[in-house]
Amino acid sequence: MAEYLAMIALSPTMSEGRIARWKKLENESFANGDILCEVETDKASMDYEAPRSGVLLKILAQAGATVHVGDPIAIIGKAGEDPSALLTAAAEKSVPASGKATASAPSTAARPAGEAIASESQVRAAPAVMDTQTSTSAAGPALPPRLPPSTPLARTVAHQLGIDLRAVHGSGPGGRVTERDVRAYAAMQAGSGETDRSSSAAREKGTPSDASVHASVEVETAAGQPKTREQVTIEQPGMKRKVIARRLSESFFSAPHYYLRKRVRVDELVALRTLANKGREPGLSFNAFLIRLVAEALTRHPEINVFWREDGLEHRKAIDIALAVALPDGLVTPVIRDCDRKTVARIDAELAALIQKARDGKLVPEDYEGAGFTISNLGSAGIDEFTAIINPPGSAILAVGAIVKEPIVGDNDSIVIAQTMRLTLGCDHRSIDGAVGAAFLADLARLMEHPAIALV
Repeated sequence: MAEYLAMIALSPTMSEGRIARWKKLENESFANGDILCEVETDKASMDYEAPRSGVLLKILAQAGATVHVGDPIAIIGKAGEDPSALLTAAAEKSVPASGKATASAPSTAARPAGEAIASESQVRAAPAVMDTQTSTSAAGPALPPRLPPSTPLARTVAHQLGIDLRAVHGSGPGGRVTERDVRAYAAMQAGSGETDRSSSAAREKGTPSDASVHASVEVETAAGQPKTREQVTIEQPGMKRKVIARRLSESFFSAPHYYLRKRVRVDELVALRTLANKGREPGLSFNAFLIRLVAEALTRHPEINVFWREDGLEHRKAIDIALAVALPDGLVTPVIRDCDRKTVARIDAELAALIQKARDGKLVPEDYEGAGFTISNLGSAGIDEFTAIINPPGSAILAVGAIVKEPIVGDNDSIVIAQTMRLTLGCDHRSIDGAVGAAFLADLARLMEHPAIALV
């Protein structure tokens, strides 16, 4: 019997996913476990496997569409079955994750911009569905069933420009739509007439057509001067970038950050790495030494290795450390597990493998979830010092600057040239007091200045 195929959570933190491309075509048969489509999640592209054998009767969410978990993306069934009944029902009823239609709030696709639906409880029970007659485009998904959070100015501008706020992606805290989002969407729509045919071709190839849009918009030049038109490029954020924006915004605005800074002399650590890399190809990375020393400091200060939970602190026993890795489409944080039990060489090998998986888009949730501590190293980019945003649910992050040579006061008040670096420890004040963070950073600095101490 034909039924809806709902978007499922492919990672623990996934609330929505973007269809990267379909591996099966409409009316094509598949077996249990076959890959139906690729879904771009918050961290990587993942395969959506068929829950049973059948036929892909109808695709509801085309490539490039972003779909909430629980919303239908397709209709599956047996060969020869007619999906029209489910298509009609989709326009009138909501479809929960189980795929069974239930009564819900009336469709809002035909509502004018700015009009809210009946109640919040109905909204929660009614995920967005594809309406083949009233969707925003013939190949795209239907609009969400309720208005997103938005600023008063954004609502005013949207009303003036005749824009449905449900179609606008919010970049503000918690996904709130701002005036800038509305105007950017208006500029994008201004160029949509010129890009319709290219968008259609992109959809047929399974490529998101809204990755970047060139639009011609009017710009004020100077007082009393006529308006001119210039070309602007509006880049729509991908799934990974949107999730990064949401999670870091939530972290920065909900967790009371404070920062501790310390200059560390690393001559002995640099010499140790040079000695260890003699005859070794490729050489051990500085990050591997850094992770191992941070792990040692965490064993001595377990009060840093905690998760902030609304119902209390979660004290972690395993020392799992994440390293922030920059990719073209966003930031990922692959995690090295049990760092206190591994050698620098093993940490380096695992780190290299994880970074390669990240670049290939092959990370799975267990590769990047559950770190109790995060390191962000911009030293290779020539940055001397910076602050980083805590990676939740962890409570601390270490920002590492470049190694530089500078004069310092040595023994007997002599001036010497030393190799130094700046460390900035960011802590969540809800779970880590200032004195606790200071003690940890002081001990970590001592270990980095004299790495032999880690052996005793």
